[in-house]
Amino acid sequence: MPRSLGARIGIGAAVVGVIAVGGAGVVLFGVTVDETHFDRPSAEFDALRTEIATVDGVEVVGSERWVEAPTFSDLSSSMSVTVRADALPDLLARVCESTYPDAVSWAIEVDTAAETRVTLFSDAAHGCPAIGFDPTPVVAEIDRVAPGVQVQAAVMDNGMFSLFAMENGFEELVPLVAQAETVRDAAELAPGGAVEVAATRLGVTVGPGEGPAYAALLTRLIDDYGVTYFSAASGGTPIDGVEKVQLAAPERHHAAVEAAIARSALPLTALPVAFLPE
Repeated sequence: MPRSLGARIGIGAAVVGVIAVGGAGVVLFGVTVDETHFDRPSAEFDALRTEIATVDGVEVVGSERWVEAPTFSDLSSSMSVTVRADALPDLLARVCESTYPDAVSWAIEVDTAAETRVTLFSDAAHGCPAIGFDPTPVVAEIDRVAPGVQVQAAVMDNGMFSLFAMENGFEELVPLVAQAETVRDAAELAPGGAVEVAATRLGVTVGPGEGPAYAALLTRLIDDYGVTYFSAASGGTPIDGVEKVQLAAPERHHAAVEAAIARSALPLTALPVAFLPE
């Protein structure tokens, strides 16, 4: 950037007076609201990208080093890559060994031979990506229990392990619900912790030992009663303040759906059931 933003505003004010000052204020406000990125390339960052791109099975699909309005001071670096599952350990080793001096945030999409895709994100960190768990065994376990799914695996701010389907997953996620705890255990997270399995048409929080019961319930709701949407309370606060189970199903099956939920022996049996339009 050849001139600072302040210099450009000053020149505009000198040329056209007060009107330009007002216009410049609008420009500055717009930049601030939009959180516009201003590139700050460096030879070291270019070298990091080149180094990562040399790992067999890795493709760098995006990289950026920038500062952001309104302070223009906090430097950020990010890298986005796709990687074959068998090349993931080599990628992580290369990143951890890197001598790049600044913190980097990472977006990593891991593809397996079974067409499973696991997306991982890392907050900005020096050296090894700060994913929150060892992703290699997690990818392997997801690929084993639910081949072909596309999910994002992450540890949420509240500490819960989350598996979020990137597409409109529902029926294909039932095996992942059944084995949610084995995926959590592969991540070597605290045993007994709940696991969130979610997509645009599914939202469940699997507590200790609940995976098989949840999978059995969901299978019956899908196969016998045509349920196309299912969301149970996940520990948050609903907009109306009332925790509930929400479903979409043909009206003729509503009573049978409620009865199936009541017989499930899951904690959600105590919650009211609300049916949504199909």
